[in-house]
Amino acid sequence: MKKFFFNPLLLILFLPKTYAQEKHLRDTLTGSGEEVVITASRSERKLSNTAIPVTLVPKAIIQKTGSLRLQDILEEQTGIIIVNSPLATSLTGYPNPFGQGVQMLGLDPAYTAILLDGEPLVGRNAGILKLGRLATGDIRQVEIVKGPSSSLYGSEAMAGVINIITETPKQETVDLQLHRATNDTWGGTVSYSNHFDKTGVQFFANRYSSAGYDLDPAVYGKTVDPFRDWNGHLKITRELSRNVQFLASLRDYDSKQDNNYQVYVSGVPAIAIGSTTEQDRSAFAQLRWTLKEGSRIYFRNFYDRYLNNSFVNLDKSTTHFDETNFDQSVIKPEIQYERTRPGKSQYVAGVGAAFESIAASRYDGLQRLSTLYTFTQKEWYLLHQRLTVIAGARLDKRTDFAAHLSPRIALAYQSNPHWKFTASAGWGFKAPDFRHMYLDFYNAQVGYSLLGSRTLATELPKLQQQGLLQPGADITPYLITHDLKPETSFGVHLGAKYTANRLTAELGLFRNDVDNLIDVYALPFTRSNGLAVYSYHNVASVFTEGFQTDIRYRLTQRLSLSAGYQFLLAKDKQVLAEIDKGQLYRRDPVTFQTTLVTRQEYIGLANRSRHTGNVKFLYEDVAKGFDAYIRAVYIGKAGYMDVNGNNIIDDDRELTADYTLLNLAVSKAICTR
Repeated sequence: MKKFFFNPLLLILFLPKTYAQEKHLRDTLTGSGEEVVITASRSERKLSNTAIPVTLVPKAIIQKTGSLRLQDILEEQTGIIIVNSPLATSLTGYPNPFGQGVQMLGLDPAYTAILLDGEPLVGRNAGILKLGRLATGDIRQVEIVKGPSSSLYGSEAMAGVINIITETPKQETVDLQLHRATNDTWGGTVSYSNHFDKTGVQFFANRYSSAGYDLDPAVYGKTVDPFRDWNGHLKITRELSRNVQFLASLRDYDSKQDNNYQVYVSGVPAIAIGSTTEQDRSAFAQLRWTLKEGSRIYFRNFYDRYLNNSFVNLDKSTTHFDETNFDQSVIKPEIQYERTRPGKSQYVAGVGAAFESIAASRYDGLQRLSTLYTFTQKEWYLLHQRLTVIAGARLDKRTDFAAHLSPRIALAYQSNPHWKFTASAGWGFKAPDFRHMYLDFYNAQVGYSLLGSRTLATELPKLQQQGLLQPGADITPYLITHDLKPETSFGVHLGAKYTANRLTAELGLFRNDVDNLIDVYALPFTRSNGLAVYSYHNVASVFTEGFQTDIRYRLTQRLSLSAGYQFLLAKDKQVLAEIDKGQLYRRDPVTFQTTLVTRQEYIGLANRSRHTGNVKFLYEDVAKGFDAYIRAVYIGKAGYMDVNGNNIIDDDRELTADYTLLNLAVSKAICTR
């Protein structure tokens, strides 16, 4: 039985604008009105000229959705699924303490790089970056690159890149927005932009709050507790000379959410009450120097610090039940050079470093990681610019691992004004991060432990001495530290795009092979409370493959239709090998009959939906300042839990139900001048 969730939203905008209306992003190289993207090549390209598949979500569409959350925007894009972390999925019957993240091409959220104006954000929890830290009102466009992108963006870009591009100073503009929704949800936004001679200023502030909501009254506490978020962003540009431009940016995110849930103390239920506060503050500076026509060099420095502090006390007492703190920062200097030969080639190269540190209650002391990297990429335009050839690579050297090279090649052929064909292949890698190696976490609410690979040897003896492991637990195999290996991947994408007056249709085929996958596993013994002790290890190779298709059609001058679909297979190669050898069995939990598992019965990796899709209708009346946007997003069944004792997904009873989200946004411009 399919489930439908309907979210009607009436968004009323009050947008007084003085002196100039906001304009669409222009191609600064040609002066045309065609959309420009940056992420695919780290420099400006017309969207139609990119050889790498890029999905562009412009500001106009973001506004028409009526959503203030970036997560809501992304989940409506073909091939992007909002999922729980793998560990949260394995905690059957318990609340998810990790939140949700972006799954692309069947790979977990940890494999997608999330960038803000081209720079990476820190503060992931179990590999998931909280997307609520970014308000939609300041976004100019979102660029999504699917497929291995380590050749330009390094370790976290095995699945792809999501780059959130924010507004830049323009002619004097003042925007005010007010948002009201159910559950006492309020949102307010103010932004100001202006140019003063050679100086540009862009300021943005947003407040978003809600009383929370409860989807399951049978369980104590709300599904989402009350919260309030503040977002602020200041961007300043300055023309220092004809050839030198300076840009500085400051961003601040501040959040507080109530904590109120039920716990068990010595087997007796109790109420835990407290709060969680988050801060994310970043600073960015860039100097752009035009050496000569077609050649530029960029000097950049980026700093980001993320803080998270959480506590709960037992109700009607000052006794701390649980308290955690998290402090992560990164400093990232970089120099980039680019050269353009119009109609012939474009070249980009750079060198940089990332200095990361983390101090948290979940880690043993202050931990630091340093990475040096260099990258290069060149595009050639051949056959009267009908053929584009791209070759590039990036070399990363982290202090605790050997240097790793990630190359990529791509082709694009425009046979005529209607048809474009693309092909790309790239190698990616992902080095173990802080949590994989140094995590020392006990979830007081649920009762399990999660230990990094380098903390097992020191923490397990402590737990055993304190009587916190099950009696007779053999920890001997874990007293020698076994370092994790970096994950590596190879991905291929083939695409075709047809464009006519009213119709645009795209088809993409993809395949990704991942080796040395780092995954969570349960140790063969438990804590004294009977709950699991988890850690990380490299497992056998996996693959994801499938296809995506998107269609956009303008039915009338005011009404347009778009639809997308993804088919996905994601499987473990070792499981397939065991099936072929007749070594994998399953036992029916009802009949207790044991049988061999076949390839047809093996559904695949958990937390992956084989079928997903979306349909959208947009009605626009520009003259009256009115539009209505209806969207339906379908998420198919996905593996959730093992019921027959073989630790794979091979039974329909192990799948979640499919569901459909229905969203409606209606907007009316009340005042525009």
